Amino acid sequence: MTNPEKEALGALLEAIDKGAPELAARLAARPRAGRFFDLLERSELVDDEARLLLVALSARLGGKAALTGAELAQRAAAGTPARLAALALLVADGRLVARGLLLPDTLPTDAPGAETATFRVADVVLRRACEVFALRTPEAREPPAGAYRTQAELVIDLRRLSLAYRRRAARVFQLDPWSGTGIETHEAASELAAEARREAERVAQRLAATPSSDSLPLLRFAREHDLGLDDLVILMTVLFQELLEGVGAVDAVDLVKLVSESEPDLLRRRQLLRPLARKGLLQLEGAYEGKDLTADASLPNKVVDAMLGSRAARIGPDERLDFHEYLKQLDSSESFFSDLHGGEAAE
Repeated sequence: MTNPEKEALGALLEAIDKGAPELAARLAARPRAGRFFDLLERSELVDDEARLLLVALSARLGGKAALTGAELAQRAAAGTPARLAALALLVADGRLVARGLLLPDTLPTDAPGAETATFRVADVVLRRACEVFALRTPEAREPPAGAYRTQAELVIDLRRLSLAYRRRAARVFQLDPWSGTGIETHEAASELAAEARREAERVAQRLAATPSSDSLPLLRFAREHDLGLDDLVILMTVLFQELLEGVGAVDAVDLVKLVSESEPDLLRRRQLLRPLARKGLLQLEGAYEGKDLTADASLPNKVVDAMLGSRAARIGPDERLDFHEYLKQLDSSESFFSDLHGGEAAE
């Protein structure tokens, strides 16, 4: 049984690779629906913009994850006038950049800036292209199944779940500050919600499979305080913000949005943070009386130590790594906020 979208995308990418003269005709006749082409259609890309995006995708799959604007224009267009027109499409307010399909290292405001800026194709573009061909995204790695063996495994999974929740919240609630930090939100809200549910179920299954006698500091902390998975994600999200971004407090309402799938869900869970505050696990400061969601939320230092294992906040007795240094080794704060499909570090 043929797959028209797979055939069309394959022909386009092959024409890009070979510099075939029929590329323009294939772009004009490309499908307007499908897993990959729907993304282009919803972003309202014209043929020349689609060509630039496909060039960046081809380069990434060819081992060059980033191209300068000059390189993109040279590969996508023949002749100086066409290359100048291509550079004009790479500025910050152009659709490719403004809609998060190409990610520049610095936002170019004009063609000279676009020429020297470095661009990489967004993970959502690569992911959808791979799905058309029924391939796994190259960066994706299946996380280990079964019981958690180390604190590091648990931390990585909670980071992954936090990012899945953030992407959902950015789409459902247009949640600042997380909607502008490299988290692609082109998928429908229903897709992001389903992804978050799958990730939460996987983490919950691993937690349930981990013996109650386990010595992981974070797991011991969760069981001591009878924390649910969403509670744990909330506390770890605040911790990630502090250690990676230097943000000492997060708006309480944003934390509730983080673990909510919809506005009705948000209303139902509006007092979610109160038990954490009563247990002394989360500080809520600056709130109007009785209105928890107007507060700034932060972690007491003793809670950070308890979550990570006191005595210099180590990942665990076997790793001998300071937690902050461990996170820095995983990836930078920039990639922390990119799409974390399959364990990005990304993103």
